[in-house]
Amino acid sequence: MEPRTKLSPRCAPPSPGAAFAQFLDALYPPRCPVCGVGTEEPGACEAHRLPEGAPAARCARCAAPLAPCLPDGAPCPACRRAPPPFQSTRVLFDYRASRPLAEWILALKSGRRRDLAAPLGQALAGLLTGEAAPRDVLVAVPLAAVRRFERGFDQALSLAREASRAGGLSVVRALVRRRWTSPQGAPGAVSRRAGVRDAFRPRWGASRRVAGRRVWLVDDVITSGATAAECARVLKRMGAREVGVVALARAGAGRPDA
Repeated sequence: MEPRTKLSPRCAPPSPGAAFAQFLDALYPPRCPVCGVGTEEPGACEAHRLPEGAPAARCARCAAPLAPCLPDGAPCPACRRAPPPFQSTRVLFDYRASRPLAEWILALKSGRRRDLAAPLGQALAGLLTGEAAPRDVLVAVPLAAVRRFERGFDQALSLAREASRAGGLSVVRALVRRRWTSPQGAPGAVSRRAGVRDAFRPRWGASRRVAGRRVWLVDDVITSGATAAECARVLKRMGAREVGVVALARAGAGRPDA
């Protein structure tokens, strides 16, 4: 009897798991989660690919864009005049300058695409790599009840939970929104700083979980920074050692408290 010829690894049939994966790829080719265009690899298309780090030339305190003559991390004029109560801000991109990336946020919030919170939360966790300590905690900016009802979920809390899974930091539900606040720029709205004054309070029993720790406040978009400033003031009254902000985008370049 002639000996059976061995198949080389190159000629060996694929394993059942690999064959099933190939079948799924043929049946459901990868598509960009934002726009649905076909992609060669799983993930976003070129236009919607999330950056791996923060944009350059940012104010380290509020993430406002800096003049070309200033080095990255220098304080912006507004923060030199009146520093906000949070110590640092990290964002992935500029909302108005990166319209394709802004579509992630629009789909998450207006399109109720809760599934997008996972890749976006992972991206936020990447911003804190090398900065966050194991005892740091994540606190989401709480959404008004009417907005949560409209969207079906709290997008900032979803982002915080996904960032927690990716980065290992604990999520603490430390704040409660007392009342609804007008969107910035709404007709007849008061100044953002006045509009959010006393809009948040501590959640019962949460102070012991933030006392003495650095807190990273999680939100989707930072505009004036007034909401983050009001939350930071409450967190510091609860005993937080320091407050930083981590968000998907920076939409405004004005004073952090305006």
